[in-house]
Amino acid sequence: MNYHPFLILLLLVFVTNLDVGFTKTHHSNTTCSENDQKALIEFKNGLIDNSNRLSSWTGQNCCKWDGVFCDEKTGNVVKIDLHYKNYLLDGEYPQRVLDDHTKNFLGGELSPSLVKLKHLSYLDLSHNYFSSIQIPPFFGLLMNLRFLNLSCAGFGGYIPKNLGNLSRLEHLYLGGCYGYVMGPGNDLRVDSLSWISKFSSLKSFDLSQLVIEDTKDLWNSINMLPSLLSLNLEGCNLNILPSFTQVNFTSLSSLNIRDNAIGMSFENSSIIPPWFSNLTRLMNLDLGQNKFDDPTNVLEKLSSLRVLDVSSNGFGDSLLSSLSKLNNLVYLDLLGNGIHFSSLHLLGNLTSLSVLKLRLNALKLLIPEGLTSIFCRLSVLDLSDNEISGLLPTFIRDPSSCLENRLKELYIGNTKFSDFFPEGISMHKNLEVIDSTNSLLYGEIPYSISKLSNLRFLRIANNKLNGIIPSSIGQLSNLEELDISENLFTGIVSELHFVKLSKLMKLHLSKNENLVLNVSSNWYPTFQVKELGMASVKVGPNFPQWLQKLSILDTLIMSNANISDMIPNWLSNITLFMTTLDLSVNKLVGVISVLCDAQLLKSIDLSKNLLSGRIPSCLSSLEELRSLNLADNSLEGEIPSSLGDLPLKFLHLQKNNLQGKIPLSFQNLTWLERLDLGENKLKDVFPTWIGEKLQNLELLRLNSNQFYGVIPLELCQISSLCWLNLAGNNLYGTIPSCFGNFSCGSIRGPGEVFGQRVESFMKGIPLEYVGEQILLLRILDLSENKLVGGIPKELTKLVDLQYLNLSRNSLNGSIPKKIGDLKQLESLDLSHNKLSGSIPQSLASLNYLSYMNLSYNDFSGPIPTGNQLQSLDDQSFYVGNPRLCGILIKKSCNGNGTSHVNEQTPQGDDHDQDVDEHKWFYAGIAPGFCVGFLGVLFILYKIRNRGVVHVFQCLARRL
Repeated sequence: MNYHPFLILLLLVFVTNLDVGFTKTHHSNTTCSENDQKALIEFKNGLIDNSNRLSSWTGQNCCKWDGVFCDEKTGNVVKIDLHYKNYLLDGEYPQRVLDDHTKNFLGGELSPSLVKLKHLSYLDLSHNYFSSIQIPPFFGLLMNLRFLNLSCAGFGGYIPKNLGNLSRLEHLYLGGCYGYVMGPGNDLRVDSLSWISKFSSLKSFDLSQLVIEDTKDLWNSINMLPSLLSLNLEGCNLNILPSFTQVNFTSLSSLNIRDNAIGMSFENSSIIPPWFSNLTRLMNLDLGQNKFDDPTNVLEKLSSLRVLDVSSNGFGDSLLSSLSKLNNLVYLDLLGNGIHFSSLHLLGNLTSLSVLKLRLNALKLLIPEGLTSIFCRLSVLDLSDNEISGLLPTFIRDPSSCLENRLKELYIGNTKFSDFFPEGISMHKNLEVIDSTNSLLYGEIPYSISKLSNLRFLRIANNKLNGIIPSSIGQLSNLEELDISENLFTGIVSELHFVKLSKLMKLHLSKNENLVLNVSSNWYPTFQVKELGMASVKVGPNFPQWLQKLSILDTLIMSNANISDMIPNWLSNITLFMTTLDLSVNKLVGVISVLCDAQLLKSIDLSKNLLSGRIPSCLSSLEELRSLNLADNSLEGEIPSSLGDLPLKFLHLQKNNLQGKIPLSFQNLTWLERLDLGENKLKDVFPTWIGEKLQNLELLRLNSNQFYGVIPLELCQISSLCWLNLAGNNLYGTIPSCFGNFSCGSIRGPGEVFGQRVESFMKGIPLEYVGEQILLLRILDLSENKLVGGIPKELTKLVDLQYLNLSRNSLNGSIPKKIGDLKQLESLDLSHNKLSGSIPQSLASLNYLSYMNLSYNDFSGPIPTGNQLQSLDDQSFYVGNPRLCGILIKKSCNGNGTSHVNEQTPQGDDHDQDVDEHKWFYAGIAPGFCVGFLGVLFILYKIRNRGVVHVFQCLARRL
């Protein structure tokens, strides 16, 4: 869970007000006793300290050692705090960063010498890693402990029951690592908690993310803690809440039972139990990520609540009536509860409400004006991921409509707001976040935006904003993220746009094709961004020299940036910490080996440039590399076998001049999902090991090479294959019938797509597919080989197949009668074979079919008509089949189904048959054309939504 900063602040205030109850001093003139010093040295000797965090533990006075605190009067050691402070928050990090991070953890053995510290009342070992060892039983002998924090420290096994001897304990934290990056093996288990019943003074208790085997015992034990103020049971898989007749922990102020699958099974109740109403002192309640669906009017009795998170449940609108009396509520997260606008007025009485999160609800159409008074009181409003449309709310466009101007964070991304970017937004002087990503805003960014001096995040990507970007944006001195990508901005971006952006960490200008970056040759930015996106922005023709100063870049995307230059040698300096590099679709020359020291790179895309020479074998040193795209260059020589040592998921080397064989080392690429070696000069017998070893493949393109031999049956072992293109080789033999068993793997998320592109020739048109669209396609292309035999009827089992091309082979026999089962088929090419027989009528049921070529075969009989086939009226699709007949090719069909050329005016029965055929044809052509046209529009819409296909550009080039 990503808590809002306000909530974190509130919880910190709560924790810091808990009375730990001892006097301490640190780095004073107080001297510790010799016994305490020896005990600490013995304790240190058992620890593994790879980063020398305990280097200060020398000398006679242990009161001056880091992490050691002494009583200022007696000199006794009363506190040891060795928790790791610089832990990473959850996220994706390069392995080397993770390795360096874990080196800072303390580990090893915990010496029982701690028992000699008779006055120790505070012990914090959290955020370290003790390799899944059990919590030492001697901890139960630290009789004066009042504070014990072992959370997120890599302990394993069962919690020792003798911790129950610590009768003075007030704060016990044994939880996991939610929200933090941690090493493996954080696996504490709880079989019984009866021992905590002795903790009469326990105020804070954290068991989050632990395996609790007896939940009934858990709740019974907790019910014996009358002093409990804070309880954290997040992610403990509790499934169900108990039914207490009497509750003893009524002093509870904070309760977190988030992510426990409560109410997710039919047997378990999804109702908040009545005993909750006794927790009248509760200030913070987190019920998120469960399946509660009935508030049972319990929540309305929790009048002290200030923070309430019920995200990702199923409460619905009935929840809001239960909340209407919570006058002290400050923070409310209603994400994913099916809330409608019609019920939001029930929040009107919550006069203290400051943070309202309504993401992923059922909010549709226009925002009722009656909600303005509620929204005006908010500092944070999240309406993102809803189907809200129309104009922006009045209070956003005109802050003067509110008595007070409190708004600090505004999230309206992934909505359908259609409005000018409001000039009045500059009057929200407290604004720190504007996020309208993926909406329908248009117009220009107002020059007055510079008045938002507190603005830290401006995310307005993927709207319809246009005009020039005002230079005043460069005055936003607190800006940390600027994302204006995928809009219609024009004009010049100069130094003035960045003059005061020294705090900028993320800069994204991509996909504003009429935007020009024009800075002086001696300009260097004052910022140090981690992410820089300038794809489809005119940056060139020279490689930008100012990039040299960006020493902490993680992501650099400058594809299609009009750069015509040599790859500079200094690029190796700025890629040292980089994970993603995309310089595709430029005119770069030079050597790729400049990247061989970029040890953290996960993705490299240098496709569509002018690179030549060999692929450097030193790329094998990039141990983090998952995606390598060098397609569409002029690379030559053999593919280095060292690439087989990489943990690649995506490898694109198509459209080069590569020769030789596929390296045998590629058998090691068992995680490979996409392999594209098409349009090269590779020559080899088709490798059987591809099917045996690369069983995670979803895309395999070896087209336009010189592979020979039969298609091995082993290829059928790749059940996840979605796109198979073996066209333009010298393959012979028959099409394996087991191809019908391809089930095509599940579509993967965008985080694993990187910036890939694949070109193909579909429906007679060259198309380019980028990113996620690649995985939406189902393609089988075996054209231009020497295949013989029939079309296996098993191919009709590929019900999701969209493109089938078997043209230019020597296939014989007939088209399988059940070809109509391929309901998703959009393109079918069987031309230039030796197929015969009739064309199946079932083709008429393919509603998405927009391209079909059956020319140059030996088909006979009438051409099927009706539905979608009526729109496929190009005679060239049927040429070279002299025995075909039908109105589409202007050949009438005789009574026996054979063709008859219309050279004379038909008479008698023949004339009647012709008239009937024309009537039937014209009766069907209108609905057929409509279905076909709508099908094409749907396909183009589906493709366009993923920013994929440059259809019209390709057509323009061909014309």
